[in-house]
Amino acid sequence: MKLRITEDRKFLQVADSTQLELEQLESSFTKKPDNWFIIRKKLPHWDGEVKFIDKYNRIPLGLWGEVNKLAKKYHFPISIEGGEYLVDPEYKQEDFDSWVVDHFEHSKITPRYYQNEAVRRALKFMNCTEEISTSGGKTLIAYMFFRYLYDRKKIKKLLYIVPNVGLVEQSEDKFYDYDEACGIKDIPWKSVSVFGGSKRRNEEDANLVFGTYQSLAKKSEEYFAEFDAVLVDETHHAKANSIKTILAKCYYAKYKIGLTGSLPKEGGCDAFTIQAYLGPMVYQLHSHQLIDEGNATPVHVVGIEMDYLDEKSKKNLYELRMQKSEEKDGSKLLNLEKQLAREDRKRLLYITDIISRAKKNALVLFSDIKNNYGRDIYNWLRENTDKNVHYIDGGTEADKRDFFKKKMESDENVILVASIGTFSEGIDILNVHNIYIVESSKSEIIVRQILGRGMRLMDGKNKITVFDFSDNFQYGNHQWQKKNYLLRHADQRRKIYNEKKFPYKLFRVKL
Repeated sequence: MKLRITEDRKFLQVADSTQLELEQLESSFTKKPDNWFIIRKKLPHWDGEVKFIDKYNRIPLGLWGEVNKLAKKYHFPISIEGGEYLVDPEYKQEDFDSWVVDHFEHSKITPRYYQNEAVRRALKFMNCTEEISTSGGKTLIAYMFFRYLYDRKKIKKLLYIVPNVGLVEQSEDKFYDYDEACGIKDIPWKSVSVFGGSKRRNEEDANLVFGTYQSLAKKSEEYFAEFDAVLVDETHHAKANSIKTILAKCYYAKYKIGLTGSLPKEGGCDAFTIQAYLGPMVYQLHSHQLIDEGNATPVHVVGIEMDYLDEKSKKNLYELRMQKSEEKDGSKLLNLEKQLAREDRKRLLYITDIISRAKKNALVLFSDIKNNYGRDIYNWLRENTDKNVHYIDGGTEADKRDFFKKKMESDENVILVASIGTFSEGIDILNVHNIYIVESSKSEIIVRQILGRGMRLMDGKNKITVFDFSDNFQYGNHQWQKKNYLLRHADQRRKIYNEKKFPYKLFRVKL
């Protein structure tokens, strides 16, 4: 099988192949999204498939790694004309290594071996993704990537894309902190932040632009023409249309790098989408590796399965679950279960009582804002404990979020009740010892991001305890009945904990 890189360097064109090779390529590069069956109900004429090879037999260039995997799996001979463009011919590892020694010679910071390796591979492959577990220091990796390219005059301007406002300000501050830690008094570069509500600052002479993808997506194509490099933090969001739009506009950027603590499942539609725009995954570091090497705090998970519904409600749910698939709406039934969980007073009192006993700082994560479930927990804790309790959701102003974060870092007996959307990813909090998951989720990315919130090292913190609450709505002793949806979600989370090698204990309680 012979392929060539097109002149615009956007695609791999199949130049020559056998019929078998082409058919296997078409089959392997046709994917179904995880929720395709739900989307198909809204789009009945859609076949549920996403094709990553078009009618002209072209594949997005970023998927060259997947093409190589396929060829290796099926023992197809493969050659790529123009393959020299897949790595930087000017890259010299010894130059980067010497720069690291010089730059951090008098620094309070010493980059870890995997941070150096992550930057090496980003510099070598230019267009790629990397999965570095939460607490692995991705911001330092991004800083080193930018500073080396800037110091060596390989780029003039880098775009740093993050998913939320909190990460814009946090990342920008850290870059300046790193320079200060290295003893650099006269910082040679300038930065600017772009997000909804940010103060307008001159971007023309900025070397580094931090922005949310929501705000950047509104910019014109001409705006992105001046960037030599693009770095996407929390890359698992790159499947979103807004980020894809931004990356497509960054036509002249030589470097396009994605960093995240949790890439979607390998070989799936989302993983292919991300690679199509950014490039193959070239480096991976798991959470258990960080913990085993002493670079992250051990995580222990306590599962608490609660049984509290009355028998009549359980029976009604059981009858709905046992309907034929064509007669039931799974999403409505799931929402009904979530509603019953939110509205149950016994459940609320049991969970808040456990949270109130936290001996050290705690982070309580909820998902429902519309029905004030997080507010209910916050109000009970404020009224019934002497702890310092704070509340954050998407509507909380940025300066208040920052204030509450600082209070948790500096004070003891603090409980922060926060929506998953604002605090499940990227936010740095060292002084958190307990995490409470009070609402159900089965998303592997969300669960892994939640676990990572407590993994950052801190003196005196020997472990982080995660309390995972789940809801048992099973009816009677019917051995073969289908589990209720919230219990199935709990099973999925348990599977993630086991895969990530986090110690797990399950307790079942009758309320």
